[in-house]
Amino acid sequence: MKDKTKESIDATKHMPAYDATRINRAVERAARDPDFVNRALAQLAGVTFPAFKHNIIDHVRGINTSGDEKGQADEDIVALFESLDGYIQFRDSYHVQKAFEENIPSKKKDYQITDNTRENPDVRIRKTDADASIKDREAISEREERKDYPEVTPTAMSNFVCDNCGKEFQNQQDLVHHRQFESGTSAT
Repeated sequence: MKDKTKESIDATKHMPAYDATRINRAVERAARDPDFVNRALAQLAGVTFPAFKHNIIDHVRGINTSGDEKGQADEDIVALFESLDGYIQFRDSYHVQKAFEENIPSKKKDYQITDNTRENPDVRIRKTDADASIKDREAISEREERKDYPEVTPTAMSNFVCDNCGKEFQNQQDLVHHRQFESGTSAT
């Protein structure tokens, strides 16, 4: 007898792993109700981070028990965690919270760069060049310059010069060691 189950297209039916309608409902609820996100994040207590999406979902399903109205809320919380990216290893609950906030339009707007910032970025306001001192190259403004440590200029590092060959040293001990090497006497 011939197996005809693989001959027609409708013989194999794909069953989705997650219910898209339920996930969309949970994401919309998270956008409307910040307390819903907070309740979901509270259920992460006890999760060993770093964790992947499947680890988080298994933990949350283990906590939630189906009941009447509470069962619907718990299923929405599980669906919210199902909306996470499965390829990301979440470092902590804050990382999960930020992933939830990517789908919330008001939070998304808070994190976007404004047109004013785009046109006038807060970047270096002092002209620099390659020969400038470290302080001039690194500090964005005069306020950011460190005043607690004096800058050592390249010329200050060459105060100790060998009389024989002209080689420059940063400190006197290095120059003394160099002179002993040149004369052939041991430093030990």
